[in-house]
This record gives sequence, C-alpha cells and structure tokens, in this order.
Amino acid sequence: MKLFTAKTAPSARRVAIYLAEKGIEIERIEVNLLAKEQKSADFLKKNPIGKVPVLELDDGTFLPESAAIVEYVEEVHPNPPMIGKTLEERAHARASERIASDIFARMALVLLHSHPSVPKNRPDFIQFPQIAQGLQQSVTQLLQQLETRIADRLFLAGRHPTIADCTFFALMETAYMSFDYELPESCPRLRAWYGRFKTRPSALIV
Repeated sequence: MKLFTAKTAPSARRVAIYLAEKGIEIERIEVNLLAKEQKSADFLKKNPIGKVPVLELDDGTFLPESAAIVEYVEEVHPNPPMIGKTLEERAHARASERIASDIFARMALVLLHSHPSVPKNRPDFIQFPQIAQGLQQSVTQLLQQLETRIADRLFLAGRHPTIADCTFFALMETAYMSFDYELPESCPRLRAWYGRFKTRPSALIV
C-alpha cells in the first residue's frame, strides 16, 4: 500500500496520527498542496475531487477519504484495536468519533469563513461570514456533547486512544496552530484532553 498525503492537511493528519498510534508503517508520498499537485491530471486519476489523503491498495485501486482509509486499515490490522475491545467500547468509540467528525466538518467551515488569515493565504477563496455565524451555535453544542461524553476518561471514548481521538486531535491541532483557536473555557475536560494528547508520540510526528 501507498499513502498519498500532506503534512498540512487536517484529514491527512488524522490518518497519520492513527497510523502512529497503531504502529503501522505505510509508504508515504508527500503531495505538494502549495504547488497544487493534488489538482494535477495524474493525481485526479487517483482522486477526482483532488484532495488528500488517498490510499493506493495492493490491487492498484485508490481509496480516498480519511474515515474510509482508517476503517480499511483497521480491518486489515485489527491489533491494537482503535475502535474498542468490547461491544460497549466500540459503541462509545463510534459515538464519540461521529460527534468529532461533525465538529471537524462544521468548525472547518466556521474558521474558513471567519478567520482574517484566510484571504491572505487563499486569495481565491471567498468568505461568507453568515456561514460561520450560522454554524457557530451547532459547533458549540457539539463541543458540549463531547465535553459531557469524555467525563473523567483519559481519552474521548475510554481508557485507551481510539479513532475519535485521532479525528478530534487532527482538527484541534490545525485550529490551534493555524487559526489561533482555543477550546472554550466551558470545555475544561476537552482542554485537559488536548494538553495530554499533544504530548503523545503520535501527535509529535511531522
């Protein structure tokens, strides 16, 4: 297998953190997003929407979408499990991961349509502040759901890291580092979780 990825793409970071937590090595091919290699004719044959990550399977086919890649690798390499060991653990992991994925999609839009750095870095992107305003309440509600779910756990879904942690940390890492974002003070458990997770070896990979 080969993984077409980019260090600066949050979805690609999600897969990279997951692979590091699993201890799995997959050949990686870095795609230069600034040079728009992801929009080249050759890359569009791998993923017609022109985004990373993309996993090239052993049969020569290509699998896009970070969530699908994580699920595929989890099936191929089930140990150590990143979706929980028991029926209950798997249910909690999937519930937390679903909330984290929803936050991922909505917060990305909020930041893109509200942060002042976006027009400078992406002059071709048109901001619509009303989109950010419309989505902010749902982001706040979802964060509160995740804050309640983590309770006193070390990780989002239990005593061990799961796919939920990989998804949410990839988003938070980008938000903190690229958009000067901080989790709200109304989410002290998530703030503490972020502080813990960012010291893990998987979070330190580049």
